Amino acid sequence: MKFLNFAENQTDPFLHLSLSDLAETLSHIESEVQFAFHSYYRPAEKLITVSHYWNDIFDGTQFDGMKSDIYLRALGNVHYTNFNEVDRYLSTLKNQSHSLFRKQLFALLEDIRLEKICKSIRPGMSAAFDTRRTLFQKRFRGRLDVHNRQNQLLDALFCAIYLQAIGKPVALGNDLAEYKPYLRHLIMEISKASSTKAVITLTNAFCQELNDDHFDMTTEYLTMYGTSANPSVVVEDEEARQLKSDDTMETTDKEDKETYDEEMNTWHEEQEQEGSNFLQFDLEEGAKSDLIGEGERKEESGDQAFVSVQGASKQSEGSQFDEEALLESHDTKTVASSQEPLGEANRNVKEVTRLAEKPTSEELSNYRTAKAEIQYAEKSLRSAIQKTIEQKQIAPRSDLHFGRLNRKLLRLLTDENPRLFYKKNAPSTELDVTFSLLVDCSASMYDKMEETRLGITLFHETLKGLNIKHSITGFYEDAFDADDEEQPNTLFQIVDYHRSTQPNEGAKIMQLEPEEDNRDGYAIRKAAEELAERNEKHKILLVFTDGEPSAYDYSENGIIDTHEAVIQTRKKGYEVIGVFLSNGEPQEKEKNTMRNIYGTQSLVIPSANEIPAYLTPLLKRLLLRFV
Repeated sequence: MKFLNFAENQTDPFLHLSLSDLAETLSHIESEVQFAFHSYYRPAEKLITVSHYWNDIFDGTQFDGMKSDIYLRALGNVHYTNFNEVDRYLSTLKNQSHSLFRKQLFALLEDIRLEKICKSIRPGMSAAFDTRRTLFQKRFRGRLDVHNRQNQLLDALFCAIYLQAIGKPVALGNDLAEYKPYLRHLIMEISKASSTKAVITLTNAFCQELNDDHFDMTTEYLTMYGTSANPSVVVEDEEARQLKSDDTMETTDKEDKETYDEEMNTWHEEQEQEGSNFLQFDLEEGAKSDLIGEGERKEESGDQAFVSVQGASKQSEGSQFDEEALLESHDTKTVASSQEPLGEANRNVKEVTRLAEKPTSEELSNYRTAKAEIQYAEKSLRSAIQKTIEQKQIAPRSDLHFGRLNRKLLRLLTDENPRLFYKKNAPSTELDVTFSLLVDCSASMYDKMEETRLGITLFHETLKGLNIKHSITGFYEDAFDADDEEQPNTLFQIVDYHRSTQPNEGAKIMQLEPEEDNRDGYAIRKAAEELAERNEKHKILLVFTDGEPSAYDYSENGIIDTHEAVIQTRKKGYEVIGVFLSNGEPQEKEKNTMRNIYGTQSLVIPSANEIPAYLTPLLKRLLLRFV
């Protein structure tokens, strides 16, 4: 079990789920949504990213900003960007000056073109784009001042282009004044651009006017990727790896050398200055030497420094802030695939069934003690349900809108809406309902399990007294044996449906103990499969838990997988209620997490000691609905 850590700055998984659904709806493909430093679309990986910039917006417009990213990528880039043209354009940048400015200007103009298309196709997107413009106006005005102070001319020009494009022009400084006519022409023409190729033409035309004395941009605001799966990997040919100089440096015998016991800095005549070059491997040119190796060199303690550098040279995730790092999303798991009945996140789960053993004398004694503690609550609850059943038995069944016609027909003339029918009293039947109780047996339950067993005892004794079939199952994952290939998940059957109303079954509840991890979505789906085999009309699933789902490769998508398991179970007509066991007064985020997973059908219990007090009215409310 993963405790709810409220100091973490995490993306709301249900916000992520909403954005993913929106992206798939607009793109008509099974795309993946991630958060990254920039927003972009990678067609080779069907990857759509939302900028981290919106995470720092706290004025209520955050979601609109994120949606605008999705609109541009899922509707704009996917359907209206010609990525063959993008590939050709990006391939030409390495041979041109101001390559970063050219790339960002192209991305900006393409976004402006796509925004216009999106709003024309779906006018309802205008509100999100208006929010985007308002926020970006403040952002680029602030950055413009910074770039002007630091004399970063092309950075300032880029900000000015965006502000001009949204109708908020700014005065250009003396160094940029020469670009005013070109800037006005660019903005006028971009409104007429009808294709990606036209945007490239405008970009090239504007960049031809750039002064070669200007340094390239230093800040990257936007980016664009082509169809290449590995756009950030630069492959050098063999000629590029050869030294430019063909000089040969002859060496003398090592005995003639004068050696020193001190550190010698790496230096070459083509370097600008001497200095310490520790861990700096940038010497690309130099003279060849005729040194010939004499076998493997013995490892030295200092070699670990190079090992660290070598080990850190790996491809990064899309959620990292290095935008140019390669994203490997081929193994990313899409949650709740229709091809996996137990959820895509649980495709490697190995089910382990464990049956409760015959209760020991100590367990029997402990159960008698637990029954004595909840006896009053259990009897009062059962009595209230039984009285309600009896009242409905003897309640008059006359004055109905349908049934048998009675003899008091005068009301046909005197009453506006006469009730002239009656029914014979039917014999009372048992409640046509069944319950399934799932109990989180993760390690974090160690300080709540005793009180939890008390609440489960109340649950079991009440339903047994009303002759209602039910099951009680503990669930946990073996954290030590879980790996990429297999994740053993145990379903600990404490009380099954067939023996739930028999005496001496409740003592098995004392065998519930805290174990290791928990995979809630998997357990809920398995419980739903068992409920599907029951013949009762009404089926209710209760889940006792004390925090977020947490298991092997389940921390990121565990909440979403559990939420989807709940939704799928409810679609089958079963009721699912989450019961959260808190440590002290529950915080707002704890309540929100349970609300996000289970919706309004969730109960937060402040402390384990209050489980019987909170469980009693819950059971009463549920049972009275089916009387």
